[in-house]
Amino acid sequence: MEDRDLTARARIVGSALERFAAHGYEAATMRDIAAGAGVSTALVTHHFGTKQALRAECDARVVRFIVEKQRVERAASDVLGDVLGTFGPYLARMLGEGGEASDALFERLLEVSRAMIADGSASGWLRASRDPEAQAAALVLLGVAPFLMLDRLAAWAGGDAETGLRRVAVPLAELYTHGLTTDDRLLAAAGLAPEEAR
Repeated sequence: MEDRDLTARARIVGSALERFAAHGYEAATMRDIAAGAGVSTALVTHHFGTKQALRAECDARVVRFIVEKQRVERAASDVLGDVLGTFGPYLARMLGEGGEASDALFERLLEVSRAMIADGSASGWLRASRDPEAQAAALVLLGVAPFLMLDRLAAWAGGDAETGLRRVAVPLAELYTHGLTTDDRLLAAAGLAPEEAR
């Protein structure tokens, strides 16, 4: 296979990631994906065969990114942040659509989140929950949620989604670092005594 074919394949996957994120799997068309990659629809079909196979390659791209980041990053927290920063809109759309592929992606993100909690708890920089598994799921949900609300964030931030994401990153970081409340009323509402949550 010639180098230009490999480059075209990468452009097709990049275009598919963008269009699946923007429009969802069902609404994105092979023609639009081809146009975004600057290739013919026939070439997309030549490389991937079907839209389902192309979606599988997009998911595989995300998983390879995660595996590589896990290999080179020192902290699991950096991995989760990098994954969401690079593929946040795609993950939000694909996780929201459900199905086996979405289940597999969610499980992979849970693995990264579990590793982050284990690393953070062992090193002392992260306070583990009494339910670490639910904590892992909560971190994934909180990480993906801003991308699920990207249109609303953009409108709130004057039409600029990136500005909206940057602004909410600050109070989220404050929430993670310092907590939100100054007393135990939320623990009581959840049916927990303060000592049970430690």
